[in-house]
Amino acid sequence: MSQSTSSSQGDACVLQQEDFKPGARTQMEWGFGGRRRWRDGALLMALFLGGVGAGQFVVSTWLIDSVTSALVGLLVVGVGKTVAHLMYLGQPKRFYRLFLKPKTSWISRGLIFMVVFVAFGAAYLAPDIGFDWVPWETGSTFSDALLIGAILSASLVMVYDGFVLASCKSITAWNTALMPPLFFTYAVAGGTAMTYLTLIAMGSDIPNEDTLTTIDSVLLVSMFALLVIYVMNMKTSTATARESLRKLTTTKVAVAFIGVAIIAGLLVPLSLTLYQGVAATETVASVLLALSSILELSGDLSVRHSILRAGLHAPVFSEGL
Repeated sequence: MSQSTSSSQGDACVLQQEDFKPGARTQMEWGFGGRRRWRDGALLMALFLGGVGAGQFVVSTWLIDSVTSALVGLLVVGVGKTVAHLMYLGQPKRFYRLFLKPKTSWISRGLIFMVVFVAFGAAYLAPDIGFDWVPWETGSTFSDALLIGAILSASLVMVYDGFVLASCKSITAWNTALMPPLFFTYAVAGGTAMTYLTLIAMGSDIPNEDTLTTIDSVLLVSMFALLVIYVMNMKTSTATARESLRKLTTTKVAVAFIGVAIIAGLLVPLSLTLYQGVAATETVASVLLALSSILELSGDLSVRHSILRAGLHAPVFSEGL
């Protein structure tokens, strides 16, 4: 496969000539294995922005009814994720080709989900962001239908990256049913954190703050549990999976995975979230909430980075892939 072809497809699962060499091989097509490091970062940001932006839209519309925060989430996906994907491809003129194989490609499905989400989300928000000429009003039956469509498609955007990685049979660290729920949970938690930061930056009160804090705490515990299960899965899996685990826990990647993703991104925010509820003043509570949200987002970015870095192609002949 040529570089241009692999770039246009973004497929780390296609076996190449190098894959038939003995031993596990670091995947090169989904970033962090090649020479063009800026492309690696662009892919990571596409995964991150898609999940966080869609999560923010869902939290902002479903739980707190904040038009501004929902609009920020929509722009994060529609603009941020799209630009990051174009930067990763390196050949924007071929972008349309990614939409052409929805029957066989999770990447095609994911981009279609993204377009549908942006269309439904923009139509739902239109009456509240200055487009009062549209023939529907917020709260109407049609508007509610648009919101349902936006939330459903946003949920698909949140989870599809996990299905993309899980479909890679040649990379055993990714080829697990844990990927979709892990990415979905991180997306909802990241969306909650972005919602907090948006409202704090606006100087607005946070509606249903107790409910959001409870949900956020449950999500943090759930993400920690999923990561523990993920690690234990690799420990008892194939030799390539165990090598990925070694990479996650004993190399430079461990700084991102254990230090940032787990400690700074999960355990510290959980402690801050619990303490924030008994803070002496509202100012202290807001500062703790903002710090917790920033750490959560850092952990979200770091866990995606770590999982991509841990991707190793299994030896074809030794593990039958």
